[in-house]
Amino acid sequence: MSAATDVHAGLLNVQVPPHADTAALCIRRTVDDLGSSDLWELARCTALTRDDLTWGAAATLAEGRLGNRDLLDELAAHTLAEEIAERPPCHWGRHHADAVRAALYRSLADLADALLEVSESTPTPLDWTADDKSERYATAVIDGMAYGLLIQTARNASSAAEPVWYHPALPAARTVWQWRIASGPADRASHGCGPFPSALAARHAAECAITALATGRCDL
Repeated sequence: MSAATDVHAGLLNVQVPPHADTAALCIRRTVDDLGSSDLWELARCTALTRDDLTWGAAATLAEGRLGNRDLLDELAAHTLAEEIAERPPCHWGRHHADAVRAALYRSLADLADALLEVSESTPTPLDWTADDKSERYATAVIDGMAYGLLIQTARNASSAAEPVWYHPALPAARTVWQWRIASGPADRASHGCGPFPSALAARHAAECAITALATGRCDL
């Protein structure tokens, strides 16, 4: 669905499955009906980040224009994102509101993609152990090979990945998670993935990865 939102914005020229195209169009129509105040409230409730705003600003400024953007385009997108973050929604212009809409299109499409992936994945339940650092450990044995799994907070999260607007129901600083799988007693091969919005999401993804390993759909 994320690709479909790019296609609708004129940023990507590819074929997408009809159901994804339809879902992306529904997201756009829902968001398009919102005024500035409602856009701000939805952006606040979904913890939109500065990275999200910058992407939305870039997509708005480049709408309908395929190809690589240059440094001036990046600076313009950054400036527009800063203005959105600093101004109340009643003082947003058309470009400000359109940039927030574009960011919401992408954010909601990413969420829908994640929900679809979860619904189509089959996790392998594992026995997880937590330590004092809130890291989670587990072990899986596949065809006699032991795999060690670790779930931990993602390091060096930038301020651009933090929510732009405070919401009492959300943490002031967003903690993101990642998982790693390693195998072999020496020179261990490893693979990781992230970030995920919660430890539960990272655990689910790691257990799905173990299922993929066990069924031969991927290799470490």
